This record gives sequence, structure tokens and C-alpha cells, in this order.
Amino acid sequence: MGLKAGWLALFMFVWIVGVFLGSTYDYNDSTAGAGMAYSTGLATFEIGSENVTGNGTTWNDALMAGGLIKSNTDDVWYKILSVNSTTLLNLIAVYAETGGANQNYTMAASAGWAGTGTGGYETAPIAKMERVMQIFKSEQKVPVLGTVAALITSSDFWDVVYQSITWRWSFLEDFELFYWIFCFPFVLMGILSVILILYGILTGNLSWS
Repeated sequence: MGLKAGWLALFMFVWIVGVFLGSTYDYNDSTAGAGMAYSTGLATFEIGSENVTGNGTTWNDALMAGGLIKSNTDDVWYKILSVNSTTLLNLIAVYAETGGANQNYTMAASAGWAGTGTGGYETAPIAKMERVMQIFKSEQKVPVLGTVAALITSSDFWDVVYQSITWRWSFLEDFELFYWIFCFPFVLMGILSVILILYGILTGNLSWS
């Protein structure tokens, strides 16, 4: 008896729709860091890099991560991913403006992230993947093999892939029981359907009736 391609295609379709919708949905709850207003010292913005270096600054990850920063010269806001030290922070995306050394700058809270309501910037897998690719393009971590090889050897890359194919979306982190009861069965059947369809095609054991 051949594999029922119709049912397999249905499960695969639902799974793919879930992968697509979940990967494009940005979400962070109101407890996420909003950043703070701050402009003490000077900052160096390097084009093609996600790093910003401070001079005379006292940056703080707990207070500033999740906020926004801009060079007062370029006047373009960038979201702060993390603060590594009092004089070094990382942006979500690589800096694509003019940049320059020891510039006046401004930090501010992210819009909608002041503890009232919800907003979203970087938690969606597609947005994460864009950031990973931008970083690898600007900082060639494996110069001989190139960006593609560097990406597939990156744990960040595989974290995004895993989150996408398993529907482990950030907005479900507090609903583990819901995920395992209602979402995981579709994930399992979707992945299994892909495997069975490929197997059926290779063996000729696939039918629509």
C-alpha cells in the first residue's frame, strides 16, 4: 500500500506555514529592557562593524541593552544588543552610516519598551538570521572558506534553524504545556511528512488515492 501523499502534503503545508509565520513575527514582552537616556563621553562608530567603542563612558548592560544609540552626526538610531564593558557595546546590526571616531552620541529608550505594552525588534528568527549574516559579512571569521562556510559553522546559525523548524518561538517560552500539547504534534508530523514524501518519491511508493 502506497503512502498517502495528500495527507502528508497537508501536514507538511501546516508545518511550513507555521515556520514562516513564526519566523516573521517579532515579539518581546514589556519586561524586556528598554535602555535609557545617556550621552556622557564620546563614541566611535565603525562602518561595517557592530561594535561601538566609548571614550569617557560608563556604559552598563543591565541599564542600556535593548535601547537605542545614534551618532549625533549621522542621526540614525541603532538598537543595542549588549554592553560588553563600560566602553564597548554591540549593535543588533552592523553600522552602515558614515561613522567616525570620538563622536558625540545619544542613547534613548526603545519605543514601546518603557514597561507599558509590547513591542518587538530582534527576537524573530528571520531578524536574528539577518543580524548573523550582517556580522559574518562585515567580520569574515573564516576568510579562506568564505561567509557561507562561516555561517554553517556558527552556533548562532543553527540556533535560528532549530528555532524555526521546531516552532520554538520566543512568545511561547512561558507556555511550555501549550507548546507540547498543541504545537509539537504539528511539528513532528510536518517533519515526518517531509521525510516520508522524500522516501516515497525515491522508492515510487507514493499515491494520491
